Amino acid sequence: MHSRVRATTKSIATVVVISVLAAACNPGSGPESIPLPTSPDTTTTTTTTTTTTTTTTTTIVPPTFEAVVRRTTDGVAHISGHDLSDVAFGQGYVSGESYGCTLLDQILKVRGERSLHLGPGANGENVESDFAWRSIDILGRAETDYASASAEVIEQFDSFAAGWNQNLLDEGGDDLAGWCTGAEWIRPVEPVEIYAYARSVALLASSANLTEYIAAAQPPALDAPADETTEAPPSVPDFTPLVPKDLGSNAWAIGANRIEGGEGGALVANPHFPWEGELRFVETQLTVPGTLDVYGAQFAGLPGIWTGFTEGVAWTYTASAGHRFTLYSLDLDPAAPTTYFVDGEPQQMTSAEHTVEILRPDGTIDSETRRLYRSEYGPIIDYPDVGWTDDTVLTYRDANIDNTAFLELGLDLLDVEDLADLQATQARHQGVPQSNTVAVGAEGAAWYADTSATPNLSAEAQQLFAEERFIGESLAATAFDDGVILLDGSDSRFQWEVVPGARSPGLVPFDEQPQVERRDYVFNANDSFWVPSNEFTLDGDFSVMHGQQDAPLSMRTRQNAAVLAADNPLGLAGPDDDFSAEELRTATFDNSARTAALLREPVVAACRATPLVPVEAVTLDDDTEALPAETVDLTAACDVLDSWDGRFDLDSAGAVLWRETMTRFPDESFSTVGPLFSEPFDVARPTETPAGFTSDPAIVVFALARAVQTITAAGFEIDATMGVAQFTERSGERIPIHGGTGHDGVTNVVRWSDLNTSSEPAPTRGELITPNGDLRGDGYPVNDGTSFVMVVDYSSGAPEGSAILTYGNTGDRESDVFAAQTIRFSEKQWRTIAFTEEQILDDPELVEITISAA
Repeated sequence: MHSRVRATTKSIATVVVISVLAAACNPGSGPESIPLPTSPDTTTTTTTTTTTTTTTTTTIVPPTFEAVVRRTTDGVAHISGHDLSDVAFGQGYVSGESYGCTLLDQILKVRGERSLHLGPGANGENVESDFAWRSIDILGRAETDYASASAEVIEQFDSFAAGWNQNLLDEGGDDLAGWCTGAEWIRPVEPVEIYAYARSVALLASSANLTEYIAAAQPPALDAPADETTEAPPSVPDFTPLVPKDLGSNAWAIGANRIEGGEGGALVANPHFPWEGELRFVETQLTVPGTLDVYGAQFAGLPGIWTGFTEGVAWTYTASAGHRFTLYSLDLDPAAPTTYFVDGEPQQMTSAEHTVEILRPDGTIDSETRRLYRSEYGPIIDYPDVGWTDDTVLTYRDANIDNTAFLELGLDLLDVEDLADLQATQARHQGVPQSNTVAVGAEGAAWYADTSATPNLSAEAQQLFAEERFIGESLAATAFDDGVILLDGSDSRFQWEVVPGARSPGLVPFDEQPQVERRDYVFNANDSFWVPSNEFTLDGDFSVMHGQQDAPLSMRTRQNAAVLAADNPLGLAGPDDDFSAEELRTATFDNSARTAALLREPVVAACRATPLVPVEAVTLDDDTEALPAETVDLTAACDVLDSWDGRFDLDSAGAVLWRETMTRFPDESFSTVGPLFSEPFDVARPTETPAGFTSDPAIVVFALARAVQTITAAGFEIDATMGVAQFTERSGERIPIHGGTGHDGVTNVVRWSDLNTSSEPAPTRGELITPNGDLRGDGYPVNDGTSFVMVVDYSSGAPEGSAILTYGNTGDRESDVFAAQTIRFSEKQWRTIAFTEEQILDDPELVEITISAA
């Protein structure tokens, strides 16, 4: 049975003082606990051979840390040491070496100090961010919680910080890899700051997505003159911005019953995450001989492994369709709008004054002070079309604001031995913030569970909420339709229910979370828990907080189900209907579109029946004509779609035309009877319905005509291939990218996303050709989607893996490895994972360094 990783406790210098940074660091810019750079007792010498670089730190005492870092093909770091602290030190060193600026920038964010060092930002965005994060106070919570964290977690973060700081010492602020080289705010980091940043990552689907509304919340002025003008009718709020955007993944766990030869299992991890900013992954192996050996990926700037494998189990995550927070509406006292009522009893909001310092363009620093408010649930927010009036305001409660178990779980996952061990570790900590877990054991069992932190509503509260959300014009109904749970905070029946066994009071315990273990397969593609397979549904009395049951599935989920289905309708499992690792790699990048499988042939028929389509002009807000009024001849377009293979591969002619047609239909068109489908969703056939082409194809033909116009206006041919139109920019190089979007119904998702809070300069994209399309003048730029994609196969008795990290293992845009894996992804050239000692030593690009510090 698994026990926590044990490490020899060392006398850890939590801050490495840095003499070479005396000119680069501003002594007044960092926390007072960080000393000025002086280090007279430490010198560094470096020797280099053709294959090995050894860095030795000579001190008056033996080194506190020593780690070996071996880089293999594509710059993958294999880090080993005598114990956990050595490995964490090495991982911190590599983090600074690969993404030196990323962590510092995020520390500025969670400290609420971006304005001080980077200025107010565009439209004051840094100021708003600073006020919001100070109100959320994840740094204050982290400082309090760090003192009571386990000794092993403290050791891990202390060691990681020491390694990051050692790299800074070795490189110097003027040579730090990345975009912030030479900045005055480069400085050593403290362990608790990294711990605070890690805690902020747990808020991705909650508080971190609400910052702009927290910072703006101010009570109405009681002495304001009455508005004598006629008030406009209130607008219906749009709550969709509160739903986390572009947090997606595919995860497949294939059990022994679907593996060629019937032995072991296999995992496909395919997280769809940003290719820029702080949520990039770093591919790493961590090894302590005889104690742990784990391979996978972690977010840049954090210790441990997020998704990965050991000798006995492989696991990954997908964003859960459940809810990580609940909004609450509050009934206010009009005479004192910072007082609200619960069950008729007045409750006073609390408040705190925050002062943010702001660097101006002329180098001066001034400040702004705001008083921000909280209810018993959490921060008050000023949400558009709700606001903060005399009688109502919104607040929220966050399921992850106190999630200290997230990091304890991460540490304990490093040496899980098998699937049962992983499940027990999850049950013990219940620390997963916002994700489903999909895992497979070497013995051949596959497991799916919605392990995310989920608010627990009583049966009475759920019944009351169900009644409220079916009232069509209620605010709760509007929010629910937009994907948000809005409760009445003035009714105590809607407070979270406390039950035994939960990680924190008010959450759903592990034993009550949806989960299933099988020996054929399970998967998730970000729809709710209830369809983890094409073969069955996961039914039960689960809370609405886990997401909707008996609801239509996305096109991407339906494509995932078709790929894995037992009857092998796409043929991707080969003639025996069972998967090999090679077949799984092929299936991962198959790029077939579910929308095309369902609709391409009838669309072609409708196109041929109506080849001439008159359209009106499309004008923009400034009266510029985006598309002309004309009669569009679809004859050539019909031929293109008729010849298209339904894939989004680089050489697919027709994929661009199809995307521009489908993008004109909102998401609900793919889940209901309407302009695309004639057969409604059937809960008994969730992966097959809606189906049947619409009886009135006029809207589809019109959308096809607009697609032809858009492609022509962008300067492309209507038979342009995906490789011509879809691309990513890597240091000025345009690299063609295969894949599609969830809207297309492609499993290999690539797209553009703004899920990025980094201050790092990054590629931008041009304007849309037309507001209802997706194409831009240069095509389809990509900065998000398939990221660390990995296949792990246990069928031979030992793990055999292959992977691609689509954007590479460094943020240094001048590095040789910056674009290498993007090209590998473009060419579908998987890299064999070097996991064993023999594989590492045989790697033709092996480079080794030994790092140490006192």
